[in-house]
Amino acid sequence: MTPRRTRNPSDATPDVWPYRGCVIAVGTRHGKQHQLAPAFRSVLGARLLTPPDLDTDRFGTFTGEVARRESPLDAARAKAKLAMDATGLPHGLASEASYGPLPGGWYGHEEILLFRDDLFGIDVVEGHRTASMPGGSHRVSRYGDTPASLLATLPGQALIVRPSGPAPDTAITKGITDTATLRSAIAAAAGVSPDRLAVVEPDLRAQHNPSRRVVLVGLATTLARRLATACPACAAPGFGRVDCERGLPCRICGTPTPSIGIEVHACPACAHRISQPVGGSANPAVCPVCNP
Repeated sequence: MTPRRTRNPSDATPDVWPYRGCVIAVGTRHGKQHQLAPAFRSVLGARLLTPPDLDTDRFGTFTGEVARRESPLDAARAKAKLAMDATGLPHGLASEASYGPLPGGWYGHEEILLFRDDLFGIDVVEGHRTASMPGGSHRVSRYGDTPASLLATLPGQALIVRPSGPAPDTAITKGITDTATLRSAIAAAAGVSPDRLAVVEPDLRAQHNPSRRVVLVGLATTLARRLATACPACAAPGFGRVDCERGLPCRICGTPTPSIGIEVHACPACAHRISQPVGGSANPAVCPVCNP
């Protein structure tokens, strides 16, 4: 087993310690390294390496040919490990997205970005949730039934067409960026579907999904900055926010509100945790007394 590294964070500049010159394996087959690499290079001085022909679809596909049997976090961890095994590198990076109902009872997009370091023996995770969606699914019998809102997203946001009922996986067409291909894909999918309908929906894979790429860029910056932050207790990288406590007092009456009042920061390698008050006060609009 490779021994854990130890290093005094005071010996290094925060924006480069401890990953200057490291090569990090990326678990993706959908081009996500292009969104992740700039932040890891500029903040950490690290380089990303994406193994060719890496089959991350084995952990699940948006169109259901392969069901995701693990949690999003475990799927991201498995992708990172797959890339590490393929390259022999001790550092890995991967993301996993969920679209639809999310924890908390709302509907949207959740993205998880995970960094794995086998030398320190840590996983560091950042996540982002947004109600923004690239569009919904629509059942159509012909091209003319396709909503104008979906057609307007082409060619930047690609589309997927599949039969609405049971049919071979080969009847699914992904990465559609032009109307001619869309027209023929709808005809083909409707032709093999028992109900003679095709489903047209956004292609949620990163290389065909501009809104998701924006989220990945932001997450990469957040994660890279966290990896540049050493734990004040054990000096391991990755010290940062892991939880929060609500209850920020109302600016007018002082009543605890649903706004975040305390951020909890913790180390991924040891038990060190600190609670940091956010400071300030909450807008009365979210106060259960001032705005019941």
